[in-house]
Amino acid sequence: MADYRERRAVQRRRRLLRRVRAAALMLLAAALLAGGVLAAVHFWNNKEAGGGADSLPSSSGSGQAALSGPQQGAQDTAQTDALSRWEEMASAGRTINNFSPLTPSRRLYALPQNGRVDLSYFDDAVFVGDSISTGWSVYKDAAGMLPSPNVVAEKGASPPANGSQWARNQKSSDLYDPLEAIVALSPRKIYIMLGANMLVAEGEGVEDRLVSSYGIFIDDLRARLPGVKIYLQSILLPTAEYSAAHAGLTPERIDRVNDRLAALSFEKNCYYLDLEEYLCKNGVRNWDIAQPDGLHINTDGYRGWLEYLVTHTAYDPANPYTEAPQSY
Repeated sequence: MADYRERRAVQRRRRLLRRVRAAALMLLAAALLAGGVLAAVHFWNNKEAGGGADSLPSSSGSGQAALSGPQQGAQDTAQTDALSRWEEMASAGRTINNFSPLTPSRRLYALPQNGRVDLSYFDDAVFVGDSISTGWSVYKDAAGMLPSPNVVAEKGASPPANGSQWARNQKSSDLYDPLEAIVALSPRKIYIMLGANMLVAEGEGVEDRLVSSYGIFIDDLRARLPGVKIYLQSILLPTAEYSAAHAGLTPERIDRVNDRLAALSFEKNCYYLDLEEYLCKNGVRNWDIAQPDGLHINTDGYRGWLEYLVTHTAYDPANPYTEAPQSY
């Protein structure tokens, strides 16, 4: 029994000794770490004070003689050149972190399918556009359409910028400011589709002017209607026959402009709707929704358009969802 107690006492002493040694090692490591930090702080304080490496004390026991004469001058010149190059690199402009794709593509910006909303979602929305958007009013009594859409659209219209006016029903004697007409409706959502009438022209700079006018129009809307949700809708491709007869409305050009409008929507904090993926699936207007003229769409086209809109809305818990977004 005594031997057992003695062995237990020895074991306790050994455990205590191991703990003391571990604690001592931890204290030593902490002291070394603190010393390293203090040395680093001292070094960088000297650097910031202008001393640089020359302000460090020399090591007399290192066996190395101090540089002097031509050698010291060459070293100083090398250090000066290196510092100059570093400052030049540090001040150079950087564009890699601008958080936008290097090559604009509407598919990168487009709002994805996001649940499904009830048609009451559009009670406080307004549709802005040209003759294609007037169809919301023309076909409002058809089955499956919005019964009372708010529409500000005119045949031949383009993005209004700098106070430009539209002609009501193409009557030059009846001009009005579309911006004021939109503001008067107090919308909370705005759906815009404009651009085809400008692209018909083939002159240089037309695309730039279109995108610029769009940007000005969006800024004006933001200033007058803070907090409004703005949806930019892609310009629709016409039929192949219509494009062949109107060189300004080729698929290549419309796609290029739509890419720029999608990038603009990102820049202006709007939502881009890629209607082409639904209404122009094969690079041209779907044959079953095209009007005989090749540019406008029939009732089925507007039903398809509406179907796309109810399934592509910006998420908001207050939205009247009939099918909740799966990602939320």
